[in-house]
Amino acid sequence: MRLRPAFRISLLAPFCAAFFLTPATSVSQEANDPATASLMKQGHDDLASHHYEDALKAFKKANQISHSACSDCYIQMAVAETHLGQLDDAVKNCDKAISCASDDRLRVEGHALKGNLLRNIGNDPKKLKESADEYAAAIQLDPKQPELHLNLGIVLLQESQESDGIAELNKYLASSPSGPDALYAKKLVANPKRAGDPLAPGFSVRTLDDQQISLDQLSGKIVVMDFWATWCPPCREAVPEFKELTKKYPPSKLVLISFSADSDQQAWRDFISKHDMEWPQYWDHDGAIAREFGVHAFPTYLVIDQDGFILDRIVGLNPQMSVVGRLKSTLQTLLPN
Repeated sequence: MRLRPAFRISLLAPFCAAFFLTPATSVSQEANDPATASLMKQGHDDLASHHYEDALKAFKKANQISHSACSDCYIQMAVAETHLGQLDDAVKNCDKAISCASDDRLRVEGHALKGNLLRNIGNDPKKLKESADEYAAAIQLDPKQPELHLNLGIVLLQESQESDGIAELNKYLASSPSGPDALYAKKLVANPKRAGDPLAPGFSVRTLDDQQISLDQLSGKIVVMDFWATWCPPCREAVPEFKELTKKYPPSKLVLISFSADSDQQAWRDFISKHDMEWPQYWDHDGAIAREFGVHAFPTYLVIDQDGFILDRIVGLNPQMSVVGRLKSTLQTLLPN
């Protein structure tokens, strides 16, 4: 979801919850006091540099100076708490933000953020219903924000209210036909059962062997994304298994792409050459692709289906089962013999 620069909530999960939050680039208009404004700026800077505990402290101090009546402080506290995994606290701060908001803009933000949080606290029908209520409350205050209709539509589809959900998605498409989530909305209108499945972000990269590969051109194929590094022991151990995987499935059906987090390009090149890693390799030295896909640990493996939805995310090493073993059930479902 996109509201103002205070945060961006997208449809891809970085940590079980299906959203990203990024800080504002400006200080709230509520922060009229210089000390409050300074703390809010400090908090936003801390969010931008991923220092979430420091950000939370700064926003709390700003709120104290504002006599615990700063709606934007509560919203930004909720953003920081979300990054820290403190989702229940974040929900409570959304309520506080709504109750002390000085204008509808802040009330909309509070309802919208709470809706996203509730949607992503487990697979709970009650939470989904509460999430839908929060989006509806935000729409009542500002029906012209397309993303509110998008998110309400998704939740309604998850509640099996297909006709109402599709109606909300069509409102989003009518007001934002070229919007950032238009493709996702169209896919859900065509196939409402996919609600809740995150659509993979698009990417286009030039691989080590000078191929230009984009996710769009791989439509209709299964894509396995391998986020790894030469300094990661379980990543190295998975190389023989991936060789077998590329032999088992033809490239017309499955494409494996490895994205390396190595800082030493030559070490990366030497390792690939030594171990005959003949599938597409990309040096993600600046971490741009990893960030886009919410990857924070290595190894991480993603399985993207023929329609571009992320069906599986495997993080870390499981000593009891190989990587390919963990991928097996998903791949068998997608590519039955």
